[in-house]
Amino acid sequence: MSTTSDDLRARILRIVLSSAEGDLTEQDLAAANWSLPAVSYSSLAYIRMIDTVENELGVYLDPEEESERFETIDNLVELVGHHLRDAADA
Repeated sequence: MSTTSDDLRARILRIVLSSAEGDLTEQDLAAANWSLPAVSYSSLAYIRMIDTVENELGVYLDPEEESERFETIDNLVELVGHHLRDAADA
């Protein structure tokens, strides 16, 4: 799967917002410097987000090993991009 960083960021942002089920806007995230803990992103939203990323992008995210990487949009984009590159190289 070939995707640019901007495309990946847009997809991750869409997934994060949809996983919050209307409780979060892009403006809220931007005001919080793209930090999910700062906008009180719920544990259920994290579960939905991880599941959607895995299903849509075909990468496995390990919440126990990589949870600190789930805190900001930029960290998520970097993490998912890393997994996508690894999968492409395999």
